[in-house]
Parts: sequence; structure tokens; C-alpha cells
Amino acid sequence: MSQYKSKNQTVLYNLIFPLWVFPFIPKRIPLAVAIKFVIYAAIVWMYLKKHKKLNNPKIYCFRAFGSEKTTLSKIDNRVVLRYSFKAAIFGYFADFLGGVIMVGLLETAPFDKYIDTHLVWSNLISGIVHIFIVISVGLLIYLYHRRMGSGLNLDPTEAHGLGLVMGILTAPWFFFIPTAWLY
Repeated sequence: MSQYKSKNQTVLYNLIFPLWVFPFIPKRIPLAVAIKFVIYAAIVWMYLKKHKKLNNPKIYCFRAFGSEKTTLSKIDNRVVLRYSFKAAIFGYFADFLGGVIMVGLLETAPFDKYIDTHLVWSNLISGIVHIFIVISVGLLIYLYHRRMGSGLNLDPTEAHGLGLVMGILTAPWFFFIPTAWLY
């Protein structure tokens, strides 16, 4: 009985207390999305400001004399906030997907012995799995922002740059924080 209780406590301890689980607690979801929104808005705003795409006046393009004019959309703070809100929702979904994969691997028979969230770098398999999940989620975030950057009228290299910056800076790096550091 004592051995069974100890085993259950260990499993629950490893599933409840890793830092990467906190944003997925239902009461904390609005806070997690709000934090992501602020971070994403700051990064996107700085990226667009650096590339001189923010608050430019409207540009009118004329194809030929007498043809209709086309207007390129203006990127202002409202556009950045809308973009950042959608990106925060998607970023939360991507992090949640990474968390689901992590929990799934923790519950899968061959991996449950090797994946350790208490000491992430305790063995090679645990470290590789954590790295794989962070890179996969970062790649998903990169692909999203590269595709959405073209919706902001960024050229392909700027959209690639935005996706790369967002994928690297907003990947779930907190998956690497071992619970041993928390106490």
C-alpha cells in the first residue's frame, strides 16, 4: 500500500508541478494569453518599426494614366494589436499542443521511465525530447507568422524574418526549466 501510494504521488508530482503546466490551468489561461499578447505586441511592433513598416502614410500606386488607384493597407498600432491578439491565441494553442505531447510522452510506456521534468537534463532521452518539443512548437510558430506576415503586406523576406524572430523568441523555452529549481 505504501509503495503504491508513493508511486502515485511521484506521477502526480511530475504532472502537476512542472512550470510548463501552469499556463494550462483553466484559471490561468486568460493570464497566460494576456502575457503572450503583451510579449507578441512588443516584438511585432519593434520588428515593424525596425523595418520602417509601422505608421507609414498610405501609398497610392497608379498602374497607368487613367487607371484606378490601389491602396496598400496602412500598418498602424490597431493592426499590430489585432495581429498580436490572433498570434497570442495561436501561440497559446501551440504551447498547449507542446504540453499535450509532453504529457502524452510522460504517460507512454517506453518514455515514462526516461522523461524527467524534475531534472530535464538528467538523461539524454529526456533532454532530446524536451529539445524536440521546443523546436517543434517554435517551428509551428515560425510557419504561422511567416504566413500571417504576408497578410501585413510584408515582402517574403520580411515575412520570413518576422516568422523567424517570433519562432525563436516565443518558443516555449519554459519547458527547459526543471522543477528542481522551484524549491
